[in-house]
Amino acid sequence: MQGRPSMSGMRWRVAASILLGVSWISFVSLYVAFWSGPYSLFQRIVIVLVSFIFLAGIMGAIWASWGMRFARMGVPP
Repeated sequence: MQGRPSMSGMRWRVAASILLGVSWISFVSLYVAFWSGPYSLFQRIVIVLVSFIFLAGIMGAIWASWGMRFARMGVPP
C-alpha cells in the first residue's frame, strides 16, 4: 500500500480520528458524570459544544492536508 498515493498518510489519520473521537466521548462522559456539578444546564451545553468545535477543528486540520494533496493532483482519491 506504500505505492498507492490515495492510501499514503491515511493510516495515521484514521487512527488519530478514532483516538480523538473516543477521547472526546470519554471527556464528555466524565465531565457530565463528575465535573459539571456547579454549572447550570446552559453552561454545561456550552462546554460540550465548545469541546466539539475544538475536536472538529483538530480533525479538519488533520484531514485537510490529505484532501488538499488530491486537489493539487486533480484526481479523485
